[in-house]
Formats: sequence, structure tokens, C-alpha cells
Amino acid sequence: MKTSSSEPTLVRSSSLLGILLAAALSVGSGACMLSVEADVPDIEVTQHDIAFEGVPLASLLGDVSTGMSFTQDRPSLHLPKAIDSSVQAVKVEFRAKSGIQNLDFLRALRITMAPQDNTSEPIELINYEKTDGAVVGESLTLPSRNPVNILDQWKADSAVFNIQLAGTLPEQAWTVDMSVHFAGKVSYKY
Repeated sequence: MKTSSSEPTLVRSSSLLGILLAAALSVGSGACMLSVEADVPDIEVTQHDIAFEGVPLASLLGDVSTGMSFTQDRPSLHLPKAIDSSVQAVKVEFRAKSGIQNLDFLRALRITMAPQDNTSEPIELINYEKTDGAVVGESLTLPSRNPVNILDQWKADSAVFNIQLAGTLPEQAWTVDMSVHFAGKVSYKY
């Protein structure tokens, strides 16, 4: 099993958490009740250049499997107790980067995520099996089958992603970019 250490890219669709906190702070003291709720529809976190070694004579071997993991650091997310929130992984995108033209060779792909400090069990983000006759191009977008709340994994300073894949793997080394799309809900009552 290999590890990768390239830096992830975080793309936020909006800064709703900042707006939410600003609204909460502007209320001040008094008998007013403040209740704010916001949906965060798409947060994309991309890990670039995930590297896999080639499998010599792969075309003669047929389907084989391999795996790798990488750790992704992120800024600490320490939310006040009054803020109730949830985060779900809604889809994962794999994109061919180098050494391959497309991802058609993949027969199965499983990705899990866990906090690096091992405080909770890994959460399965996707578990893909290619259907007979399916054609896959240079990218593969997979919706999460059962989005669960992964707030604990998201709040950790770093998370470990584990990738298991199978198919007639390339004979040469290859890389992919992987983007995980998260959605969330934040609410605050004061």
C-alpha cells in the first residue's frame, strides 16, 4: 500500500458559515431569539496526482487489485456548541491525469475516509462495480450510495483516504486527481 502527500485543493461554493456567525454576533444581548439555518450545497476537495505503480504484464494477468492511502490535512474546524451541523459526501470524481488516457480499465473502486487519529471507524464514500458494457472515459463520477453524516471526519485536522481498485490495470505508472464533493447544513439558535 502506498501513500501520497500532494496538497489538496479546497473549493467552497459559498461562505455561509461566515455569514451565519456574523449574523449571530450582530444580535448582541437582549431578549431576542435568533435562529439561522444555511445549506452549503457543494464543497469540493481535490487531491491531485494520486500515483499508482504499473503492473508488468497486466494484459496477460487479467483483473488484479491494488490499494493505496493518503492523508489529507485541512484547517481545524472547531465549531461552537450552539452550532448544529452535518456534512455528507455526495459524490466522488476520478480524473485520468498521466500515464493513462481513460479509466475504462477499472472494474471496481472503493474509497473510505477516517480521521487520522483513529477516533472513529472508516466511512465508505463509494463502492463502485462497473456494469457489463459500460464505457468510461477520462473521468468517472460516482454518487455516494448512502450519504451519512461525516462531521467527525471533517472536523479532524487530517483524514486518511483509502482507495482499493481492481481491473486490468495499466502496465505503466499512472496518476489521477480525485475530487470529493461534500454538502452540509449549518444551524444556529441563540
